[in-house]
This record gives sequence, structure tokens and C-alpha cells, in this order.
Amino acid sequence: MTCSCDYDPPIFYGAVVRTARKRYRCEECVGVIEPGEKYEYVSGLWERGDRISQFRTCQRCRDVRVWVQNNVPCFCWVHGNMIDDAAEAIDEAWWRAPTETVGLRFGFLRRRVMLDRHNAARQKRGEQDHAH
Repeated sequence: MTCSCDYDPPIFYGAVVRTARKRYRCEECVGVIEPGEKYEYVSGLWERGDRISQFRTCQRCRDVRVWVQNNVPCFCWVHGNMIDDAAEAIDEAWWRAPTETVGLRFGFLRRRVMLDRHNAARQKRGEQDHAH
């Protein structure tokens, strides 16, 4: 299968895993990256941009992305939309081979639910901390 993504690749792109020194927001799930947590920092320049773009992705979203990349032959995604792009890629894989991809859909939904629960619990803890 030939993979062809419908977007322009960056002129340059660099990704590195860092440890947060301060609080950040994940570009994918909009969850909080707390100090001490690992996250992926990306910088790149795309042809239509006149400045370098920077993205931070929490470890949980990065794990989801790597899992999808390992399980879907052609996974095209963009920063800030990776979760929806992953869901679309899995739906397309299911459409092409429904009986072979049942476990794939289940695995993705399980990871997505865990991500949502983690962020909801963290948000609730944050609200309780501010109430005191």
C-alpha cells in the first residue's frame, strides 16, 4: 500500500522528549503537562509559515500516536488534530477490512477513554485545589 498524505511536509522539523520545568498545555488533548512530566517538544517551519512553529505533546498523547503509527499502515496527522486524525485513520482501516480491525478500534477507544478520564480527574483535582 502506498501512503500519500495530503499536506505539505515541513521545511525542517525537530522533535525531542523533554521534562517539563513549568506547566504547559498539550497541543493534542489540551490537558496539563505538569512540572516533572515528560513531553515531546517539536519545532518546525512549514512552507506557508513565516515563523517557526512549536508544539508540546503530553506523554499520553504521544503514546496514542505511536500506537496508531505502529498499527495503521498509513497514518497522516497534523499537530493539534492528532486525536481526530487517528480516529479517522482507524475508521478508514475498519472500512477497508472490518473483521481484521475490530481489535484496532477497541484498542484506540480504550486509549482515548483513558486519556479523557486522566484529563478529567486532573481538572477536578485542580478545581479542588483552587477552592481551598
